[in-house]
Amino acid sequence: MKIVVAKLNKEPYHSLTAKDIKRIFRIVPEDWKSLINQVVLGAEMFANSRFDRPVLHSSVNSRLNVLSRGLTKERMVKEVLRELALNGGLAQSGFVNHVQKGELVKLDRAIEPYIDKFFENEI
Repeated sequence: MKIVVAKLNKEPYHSLTAKDIKRIFRIVPEDWKSLINQVVLGAEMFANSRFDRPVLHSSVNSRLNVLSRGLTKERMVKEVLRELALNGGLAQSGFVNHVQKGELVKLDRAIEPYIDKFFENEI
C-alpha cells in the first residue's frame, strides 16, 4: 500500500503521519483494508471540503482520502477506523457515502478496541 502525504507550507499541519497510518493498518483485520491500495493525506482542510466525513474511501481508484488538517489526532484515528470498518462491511453507507447515525453507533462499538490498541503505547 502506498501512502501519499501532501506537502504543507503553513499550519495547521496533518494530525496523522504516514507512520500513524501504517500503525492503524497493522492493527485492523485484513478484510477492512483489502480494497485500499493508496492512502492520501490531502492538503485540503476538512472544514473547507464538500464532504460530511474527513475520511472517505473511493472504490473507483482504491484510495482512502484523509483530510486531517485542523482536526485532532484522536478524532482522525477514529475516523480512519470508522471508514475501514465500513469497508469491512460492519455498517452500511447510503446515498453519496452518507452514513446514518445508527450505523455510526455500530461502527463506534466495533472500532473501540482498535482505538484503545492504537493509543495504548502513545503515552
